[in-house]
Amino acid sequence: MWRPRVRSAQTLDRESPHGVPGAYVGYARYRPRHPSNIPPALHRAIGQLVEVGCAGIAASNERFAGQRLFLEWRRDELFDG
Repeated sequence: MWRPRVRSAQTLDRESPHGVPGAYVGYARYRPRHPSNIPPALHRAIGQLVEVGCAGIAASNERFAGQRLFLEWRRDELFDG
């Protein structure tokens, strides 16, 4: 049976405009994996729907090396800037 070729997640990830710093990403629900490890100021944001944009990718010498970093889009109400 013939099936259309599915592009790999890596290929899609490289072509995504969401990795460009300053690009609008969309909405995301803030659900940290380990809420006990986050600063108290972020606890009120848990479970909230947040509009986010891409801030860039963390450098290899940073805490979240290689991961995309996001910022709150058009507002600073939940994450305090």
